[in-house]
Amino acid sequence: METILYHGAPQGCAFGVIVALEWLCRPYRLVQVDLPGLPVPVLQAGGQLLRDCRAILRHIGRQKRYLLGYRDGTAEARRLDALLDYLHEGFSADLARMEQVCAALDETLAGGQWLDGNKRTVADACLAAVLRWAQQHAGLALEQWPRLAGHVQELQGDPAVLFADAIEARRPAVSSGRFRGHLAPDEVDWGLAA
Repeated sequence: METILYHGAPQGCAFGVIVALEWLCRPYRLVQVDLPGLPVPVLQAGGQLLRDCRAILRHIGRQKRYLLGYRDGTAEARRLDALLDYLHEGFSADLARMEQVCAALDETLAGGQWLDGNKRTVADACLAAVLRWAQQHAGLALEQWPRLAGHVQELQGDPAVLFADAIEARRPAVSSGRFRGHLAPDEVDWGLAA
């Protein structure tokens, strides 16, 4: 069964999911959902429906020999799960809490190129989404955290992030992954997605 991401309004966590799907380099399709009351994002993959952004990112992290994550039950997987929760909760809070999270992430990045410290993971894709939202909607500025600002600047130049931005803005987009196109609403089995 084909992997399909149902996504909605721009500036949501689906942005990070699109980035992770691009990095994964497995075929997928997108469906833009403009139906009030239908919770998105939803990932349809391998007969499963995943409805929570963190669950979707964890699922992607376990794909393709753990390219963007780690084997379940390992210390690395637990650390990555905690990092995803920390990002979602920290950037869903007030500006003061977001600034505390930024300071902690800046310290974390002193030890390596990626949030995880070892490799690029779904946490970096999540960071691209949550910081984008925090900067545009909460007025978060990153100047006082140079390592985090540098990491975000690198992410913003990544082809997967540029692709996700174009998708959300409904501009022509060039996939660096294996994007197979959009599905029109009349091509979707809404019984599966609802």
